Amino acid sequence: MQQPDLSKFTHFSLPIKWIIPDSIRTDHATHLVVQQQGSEFTLYFFAAYKDLKEITAKCVGKFVMSAENVGQATNGLIESLNKFNSLLMAMRGEEDARTPEGTELSHSS
Repeated sequence: MQQPDLSKFTHFSLPIKWIIPDSIRTDHATHLVVQQQGSEFTLYFFAAYKDLKEITAKCVGKFVMSAENVGQATNGLIESLNKFNSLLMAMRGEEDARTPEGTELSHSS
């Protein structure tokens, strides 16, 4: 089978119009389970509740993402967590606390 000539394709960027409906449901999650199959990751978000006899974890969200998008999301979470920790440390008058160098995931191209 002959490979397509990719030189004919042009890459360009388009702005994203982010739409968040008022009707979207917001739940708090206490646990995250990640499953990987092939090049896709399934993320399950759970809210755990404790009563006298057991702990119940109810799934409040499920998302499927490509490996590339999971990497980008993870880097965004790490960056946000670093900023949050730096702010907390500054409020306490302590030095900057960041995750160790090399924590950011590398992007495969």
